Amino acid sequence: RIVAEGHTLAMHSYSHDYAKIYASVEDYLSDMYQIFSFIKETTGVTPTLFRFPGGSINGYNHGIYQELLSEMLRRGFVPFDWNISSEDAATNGLVPAETLVNNVTRGAAKVQRGVILMHDSAAKTTTVQALAPMIDRLREQGFELKALTPEVLPVLYSYRE
Repeated sequence: RIVAEGHTLAMHSYSHDYAKIYASVEDYLSDMYQIFSFIKETTGVTPTLFRFPGGSINGYNHGIYQELLSEMLRRGFVPFDWNISSEDAATNGLVPAETLVNNVTRGAAKVQRGVILMHDSAAKTTTVQALAPMIDRLREQGFELKALTPEVLPVLYSYRE
């Protein structure tokens, strides 16, 4: 359905086990190859975009971040972080839909071009409820919603010295 509707399929992780995937460059690449293969075999689409679990800079990959990024780029993959968060994963419980909408619209007011972090697990029912009003408000703010593609300039974190 995702493919049929023209949405972008991107890789994130097969296991989502941070300690395991960030144990080494080889472990990360192995996990990404699993999700790459699964997406390609299941949909026929070759994914080219990815998001690091926890973001490109996190508490698990500090020592190997540069090597991970270099190797993924060398293999032809485009990384994306986010610059707006719905904060739908900020707690184990449900965040009210209106709070999610407000988080995103407040974050969007600070950027010219936004990539929003949201989660689509079955447990995140309020995230789904927030989508329609969120889209309406973003459009009212002048945003145009488009699919991410390899041609889109990525949003990426950087280490601050």
